[in-house]
Amino acid sequence: MIQAASSRASRQITFATSTGVVSRPSGLRASDSSAVEFAPYGIRCNVIQAGITETPALAAIPGSAQLKAQARLRNPFGRLTTPADVAGAIYLLSTDEAGWINGTVIRVDGGEHVSGVTS
Repeated sequence: MIQAASSRASRQITFATSTGVVSRPSGLRASDSSAVEFAPYGIRCNVIQAGITETPALAAIPGSAQLKAQARLRNPFGRLTTPADVAGAIYLLSTDEAGWINGTVIRVDGGEHVSGVTS
């Protein structure tokens, strides 16, 4: 099971799951609970926390140009997260080699969260 979280985790995380949408901190606890609950059945549960991702949905958000510009400044690679970046992480989590990864948040943001730039 792979859940999605917004890139603004320091402020709020919103999870989209098969059972609904929950917000932090209950969202993290729900993810942790899922990891424990489903492990006996061989099902792992992890959260993908993507950076600002270039999508049509992002373009529809008022002020998205400013969000994108700020994200590019924060990102050590100077670019936005792409859907392919997120898909790659999901693929990696689905491999046998990732079989021992369970109950964690995987940040897919090119290091934006550790850059030290805040705006």
